[in-house]
Amino acid sequence: MKLRYCLLFLMVVFALGVCGILFLFPVPENPVDLSKINDMIQRGQIVDKTVFADAQTQWQSYHTQLQIGMITILFSISALAALFLLVLYRRILRPFQDMRRFAKRVAAGELAIPLEMDRHNAFGAFTESFDLMRDELQRARDSEQAAGQSKRELVASLSHDIQTPVASIKAVAELMALTAEEDERQKLQIIQQKTGQIHTLVTDLFHTTLNDLDALPVNPVSFPSSQLAELLVRSDYLSRARIGEIPGCLLEADAVRLAQVIDNIVANSYKYADTTIEVTATMDRDGLALTLRDFGPGAAVEELPLLCSRYYRGAAAQGKSGYGLGMYVSRMFMERMGGRLECFNAEPGFAVRLWLRLDS
Repeated sequence: MKLRYCLLFLMVVFALGVCGILFLFPVPENPVDLSKINDMIQRGQIVDKTVFADAQTQWQSYHTQLQIGMITILFSISALAALFLLVLYRRILRPFQDMRRFAKRVAAGELAIPLEMDRHNAFGAFTESFDLMRDELQRARDSEQAAGQSKRELVASLSHDIQTPVASIKAVAELMALTAEEDERQKLQIIQQKTGQIHTLVTDLFHTTLNDLDALPVNPVSFPSSQLAELLVRSDYLSRARIGEIPGCLLEADAVRLAQVIDNIVANSYKYADTTIEVTATMDRDGLALTLRDFGPGAAVEELPLLCSRYYRGAAAQGKSGYGLGMYVSRMFMERMGGRLECFNAEPGFAVRLWLRLDS
């Protein structure tokens, strides 16, 4: 449709140019027939050849003027056509192409690049409306992503934190079942079964949100070392830990995440070693080292570098519940608090050492 209008415009301009040439350079009123004069001279009817020369000069002058006029008009038409096409491209075609490319980017989800606005072209108002639509879509996407991220963080955090009290309930029910009467023992067995189901469901939920664990907030703040004993006591619900003296200092840690780390270590000791736990703490200029050691069989030497890998479970985990996530999450939390986590065999037993950074 646009090409049809352009061709129509050029035809009109060309017709006007031809009319202008005829108007500016009209044919002489009494044109001289040169061939007739030439025949008359040859027959001797006209002796003076100046008449033929004057007529020839007249026609040559007219032809020259006509050619100059045609060239001038054609050049003017070409210039007008080029100017029209330039204006057409800048005001209509290029803005339309920009809007088409912009629509493709929006459809592909690229909302960060704004659409340049030019109120002088034919799509100026539409351009502004399109860019406002892009801003609204970007805000809606950001809000949706923030809400989804918060939801995933909450689910991942809660699902992991629920596992520890569920394990405590199950362990206490097992202890009570050892000395309970038959009727009570059956009820306690039901509690154990239900807590096992809850543990499985929560673990599955935690497993599905594992990819979002890197986004879990870790906020290290000033943390007195005297609170470490309290965290250890709360994690040791079977009262198997022998906690040594902890040097007094100020640490830089997230109390919530540190509690999760200690919960994982103590729970693994219950599951794989089933012995007492020795807790010692030493301090140097780099920070405080908190070591939790059990007296079980330990881990195979070739497995030690893999114990903190995602989904990895050693040979000792055969027949025991779990997905190989606890130590992975614990190491991630320690690193994001500026510390680190190390696993090694203590001969006898297995030990996990937490390095905590001093508060600067």
